[in-house]
Amino acid sequence: MVRFFATSILAGLLIVQSAAAFVVEGPRKSTGNPIEDLRRASRWAMTDGSLVETQQRGLGGGLEYSVDVSICELHFVDDTNCDQAKNVIAQALDRWSSGHPVLKFTDVTGQIKPSFPLAVFGETDQGAEIDFYASSALEFPNFRNALMNGYTIFYDRPTNYVTLANGVRSTDVKDRIESADVRVNKERCFYVDENLEKTHPSCVHFPTLILHEVGHALGLGHPTERPSLNIDSDDIPYNEIPINCMASTEGLKPSIKVAGSAAMVRRNVQAPGIWKRGLSNDDVAGRDALYPNCDIENLPRFSQLWGGFSRSENGSVGLSKGQDTRNDALLLAQKNCSATSGACVSVEPFNGCFVYAMAKEEVGNSGSAFDWRYWAVASAQDPVAARVNAVRDCNQKRGIGNACRVHTEFCAFDQ
Repeated sequence: MVRFFATSILAGLLIVQSAAAFVVEGPRKSTGNPIEDLRRASRWAMTDGSLVETQQRGLGGGLEYSVDVSICELHFVDDTNCDQAKNVIAQALDRWSSGHPVLKFTDVTGQIKPSFPLAVFGETDQGAEIDFYASSALEFPNFRNALMNGYTIFYDRPTNYVTLANGVRSTDVKDRIESADVRVNKERCFYVDENLEKTHPSCVHFPTLILHEVGHALGLGHPTERPSLNIDSDDIPYNEIPINCMASTEGLKPSIKVAGSAAMVRRNVQAPGIWKRGLSNDDVAGRDALYPNCDIENLPRFSQLWGGFSRSENGSVGLSKGQDTRNDALLLAQKNCSATSGACVSVEPFNGCFVYAMAKEEVGNSGSAFDWRYWAVASAQDPVAARVNAVRDCNQKRGIGNACRVHTEFCAFDQ
């Protein structure tokens, strides 16, 4: 069976709630219960050998991928060459395999010719396990939508069981993925240099797009499209979702909320924000739920980017986010604050989420103006904890309960 995923630019404003959740592409026919869909979802199976050596398709020997020469024909506005584009693909694959002892990728470009196994295109060979192409609308009709950036298709085959990444034989999973094809739209322009985001806003950050498409090739979907099928553990934003390595559905529940920071959110593929901050806890939980293993290394998330906050005595504020160093975050927050007020004081830069709370002039009246004399700030990996701490500390300063409200909140890794 063929499963496909289109990734395009979305017109207008898409408002995404900030919470932790992931979604899988489920079985061929959804049960309507996301936890049961996860239990039955198509995935790559454990195998004894590899495609090159023993003609076995699966996780054995790493998922073998091949990059078609058409990738070299993409229009890169920063003059990225063919080898550099291939290196970006390898880096994106490495991010998905990071910390996982079984989910690995092996480059077989030159050993296995990429092939798109649809008879309508005159090909029936499956090629490598994951093939990367670039296509025009003439070559691939789905790209007639000029705003479509990428298109991933995976092919699964009915089976009586699948051996999971933890070695357990599951009879719940009735379909195993045998090949996937990632296509990139030749009609679009691309860049690798993150500094070109502002000068070429209509172009696509190639590393971010590939990172997103690889998630589809593993069996993950867009959490923003079918929120009723999203999966979480506790609905607390941005936190880790613990996955039981021997019973990956244990402790999970449906969640209609969407993780705005996840690589699998479709709106995030245009700019380099996702690439800079890496896979979210939600992306990793989706990976680990499909490919559970008891030796997965728990790597810190969102540690790459810094945020800053600065305020003046009259209540003016300046903030920064997505900065590569703590000093950059500090200086930018000070600059933004000073643009509207002369003297500003900055708080300590942070990696996670930040909340600035202030008292209301009329206690108990949430509609009244803020009283800038009473305030507090807090930061934490969990934005809910930051919010609770900031409001609590502000109330203590004011000396009255329920006096303070959140004035400003954001995360260092927000776009």
